[in-house]
Amino acid sequence: MSSPRSPEYEKYLRSAKWRNMSAAMKKLVDFTCARCKEKFPPGALDVHHLSYDRLGNERPSDLQVLCRAKCHPVADAIRTEQTMARRAVRQNDAATQTFMSKKYGDNYASFADDGMYEEFDRWRARKHFGETGEEL
Repeated sequence: MSSPRSPEYEKYLRSAKWRNMSAAMKKLVDFTCARCKEKFPPGALDVHHLSYDRLGNERPSDLQVLCRAKCHPVADAIRTEQTMARRAVRQNDAATQTFMSKKYGDNYASFADDGMYEEFDRWRARKHFGETGEEL
């Protein structure tokens, strides 16, 4: 990964929970890269997060086994591009701008992070669907 990882994320990647999940995912796909379809030894494979929405509580559908050298860097770049595109859409959304400027001030865009946008998404979902999840 080209960008620095947070200390919390690094700690999670070293945890027994992640190591066990990673090993299980590799075994589940018979040590085959999901992109290039080649088989690799376990140490040449990584388990890639398609998103970090459930980090620490991942489902198998949140993860993808990829070869470390060729396919994982490509998948990381795609995820980053998709994240940036989602962020741009949210920044241009009037409801997002109103929520963020009321909560964080008019200069929120200069320091906004994904957590702030996720907070807005949760707020909007509660406002639209209520606590029960049923449309109001």
